[in-house]
Amino acid sequence: MKKPLKITLIVLGSIVGLILLVAALLSPVATAYVNRNGEKLVGRKLTVDRIRANILTGHVAIHGLKLYEDDAITEFVTFDTLDVKARLLRLVVSDLYFSHITLVNPNVRLVQNGSHFNFQSLIDHFKSDDDDDDDDDTPSKWDFYFYNIRLAGGEVRYNDIQRGSDWRLKGLNLEVPGFCIGADEKTDAGLSVELADGGRLHADAKYNMERNDFEAVLDLYGINMAVAKPYVTDVLNVSNVTGKLSAHLRAEGNLDQAAQMNISGRVDMAGMNMVLKDGSSFSSCNKSSVTVHRVNIHDKVFDLDSVTFTGLVARFDRYADGNNFSRLMVKKEQPADSSDLAAEEEEEEKQHESDSSRPSGAKSVKLTVAHLLVSNSSFTYADHTLPDVFEFPMSDLSIQSDNLSLTGDNNAVLKASLPGGGHVSLRWNGNILDWKQHQDIMLRIKGLDLKRISPYSVAYFGRPFTDGTFSFSSHNTLNNSLLNGKNRVDIYKAEVGDKRHDVDAQLKIPFKAALYVLKDKDEKILFDLPIKGNIDNPEFNYMKLVWKTLGNLLVKVATSPIRAIANAMGMGETPEFIKIDPKQRDFTSEQYHQFAELATIVKSNDGVRLTLDQQVDSTDDSEMLARYAHRNELVLQYMTGQEGVSAEQINVTTTMTTGLKQQGYAVISEASDELEE
Repeated sequence: MKKPLKITLIVLGSIVGLILLVAALLSPVATAYVNRNGEKLVGRKLTVDRIRANILTGHVAIHGLKLYEDDAITEFVTFDTLDVKARLLRLVVSDLYFSHITLVNPNVRLVQNGSHFNFQSLIDHFKSDDDDDDDDDTPSKWDFYFYNIRLAGGEVRYNDIQRGSDWRLKGLNLEVPGFCIGADEKTDAGLSVELADGGRLHADAKYNMERNDFEAVLDLYGINMAVAKPYVTDVLNVSNVTGKLSAHLRAEGNLDQAAQMNISGRVDMAGMNMVLKDGSSFSSCNKSSVTVHRVNIHDKVFDLDSVTFTGLVARFDRYADGNNFSRLMVKKEQPADSSDLAAEEEEEEKQHESDSSRPSGAKSVKLTVAHLLVSNSSFTYADHTLPDVFEFPMSDLSIQSDNLSLTGDNNAVLKASLPGGGHVSLRWNGNILDWKQHQDIMLRIKGLDLKRISPYSVAYFGRPFTDGTFSFSSHNTLNNSLLNGKNRVDIYKAEVGDKRHDVDAQLKIPFKAALYVLKDKDEKILFDLPIKGNIDNPEFNYMKLVWKTLGNLLVKVATSPIRAIANAMGMGETPEFIKIDPKQRDFTSEQYHQFAELATIVKSNDGVRLTLDQQVDSTDDSEMLARYAHRNELVLQYMTGQEGVSAEQINVTTTMTTGLKQQGYAVISEASDELEE
């Protein structure tokens, strides 16, 4: 016989023995006997106020029972009344038959300290020498019938000393019309319980002992999540968890294969808040709901009709050694001599990863969400790896996705508002499990206050933004770990502050000058920023790659502003060298046109300095040298004569070289040094 059933029969047999004892004695004598010999009967001090019995009807009532702890002082189990009626003649045919069992106001005190419970001595008292033998499946010759079981009132208190957990269940109400062991009959049961910390539980169950089939419905109403605090703090670095849990769940299956049961229903949480040890909130949510179509643990099926969050408040904090999610988990301390063990565990983990990559018959998790909705929420991204903390808050956050699954392509849309009236939108298409194989993300940020990204400009360029509005569109695709990003930057009235001497900028470039050069006459900056890389590279970092690419662009702008301005103005390529015939005293119309184009570029930005360096042969005679000087006068007069071109922006020089193959003007441009002051 299986051990759980064997223990049940021992307990039931003790009850039967007590009934027979009471039936054989007069009530006063039975009361006195139990009070004198209670410890012999159960192994602990046991007292009763009164026992009433009727041997003809099989009716027994026990009033005022008290079962004590091992110290014989503290009460373990008490109740006001236990009223039992049995059909004693059914014992002749190996039936234990109770027509009704009523328990009034039971009070039970359960205490756990590590792996030890306060009822261990009771188990040891009833344990026989052969209880450690292997279980057998020999069917019992007895059938057990329990009808009209009723529990009214009372309280159960559970205390976990090590975790500091204290649960109190009160207002107990149990109704079981029938419960049979060994007979092919269904058992119906209904249980209602109130939690002292708030909330109520109701359960209805149907069970067939012969076939082990069961159906159960569980309803939770406003359960205070504070009761879960001791268990949550075991695994998470939080000081408190609050919220109200409600649920309506249905489970069907067979106890012989409990993992194959199917679960459906709905779970709701209101006012959830996880509080960190410093008193701040890790995350909170006004209302969340999960509607379950079918969950089957054995088949690893999690089929959800809907998942909704309303009023979700969350954040992601990035640190040099991880993030707030990795810091949230409680790290178990290892013994000082656990280096070998740690090495073994690492090797086992590698082996497990290797094994998991091989084809096997193991079932994969099948998670599907027909409808995901996040509304009226907020999220903050914070980067603590910079000299100044970067925070990117988003409010009015909404996320919507339909037919979400772990495999195959998925789609989601995110929208949110930014401080100061800006907004962000994101469209995602991609795979979750094989995320490196395919991702397609379109991100748009509009109207962001440029000062908010100052922590990055300080870290990479050494200067903060003091003014400006930033818009950004990005289309990133990921295929087989290869990232291809197309980014468009749109900035208006960008201004930067003084250079931060307390920061060692990662990129040494004339940042202020480059930005000044990039501005058009309307103070707009518009440029493309392509990004490519392999995410499997251990040194891959998307943000660093973006800022490094931006830095390279700004270096080119600062060191060759004419080309950058021409591209921004849509003028195409500008000449780097204007060819001149040594015999020319004046310029051709084509050459004047080239000079005019350069003048147009220069006058569009007063932060640009242009040098036209005439390359001539040092072996030429004095007549030729005079001709070269004349050409310089002509070009300087022509350039500075253009409306809007300042004389400080134009410099004409001559460089004499021996054996020069091609004569003409080298076009050299740079940003004004004054811009970096």
